[in-house]
Amino acid sequence: MQQLQKKVGEANGLASLALYDFAFTVGDLGASVEWYTRVLNFTLISESTFDIPGNHASVAIMHGAGIKLELLHIPGGKRIEELFAPVPLHLVVIGNKAVVFQVEDIKIASEELAAKGANFLWRERYLAGDKMLCSMIEDIDGNKINIFQKNTTV
Repeated sequence: MQQLQKKVGEANGLASLALYDFAFTVGDLGASVEWYTRVLNFTLISESTFDIPGNHASVAIMHGAGIKLELLHIPGGKRIEELFAPVPLHLVVIGNKAVVFQVEDIKIASEELAAKGANFLWRERYLAGDKMLCSMIEDIDGNKINIFQKNTTV
């Protein structure tokens, strides 16, 4: 009989819940791996394929910014334009909005992103009045990436 009791100092069930990774579907896996490597300094950990009903999917697992990122490609994937509406209209559709990172100095980070050719949706803008200083970029598929300056977040 499986015991559900925990050892002293160990968490079980939802008490052990922790972030594993973030996942995006992408139009071109190789180009997306190159973009996340070049622009955000992620490192490729592994690539593989797996079967899905009637097709197959390719996946690249990357690491950077203290997280794992899972990039998935399915041949014939469909883009739903409403999910990629220009900001701030992207907030109208229910669903994913952005991956959010933080840095010590957003001005320096923004300069580095600009030098790498990142597509800015806004640069060094305050959200929530005079709080939450951030820059927002998008990857090659239009996935939004918001980067906040640490000492300005709530």
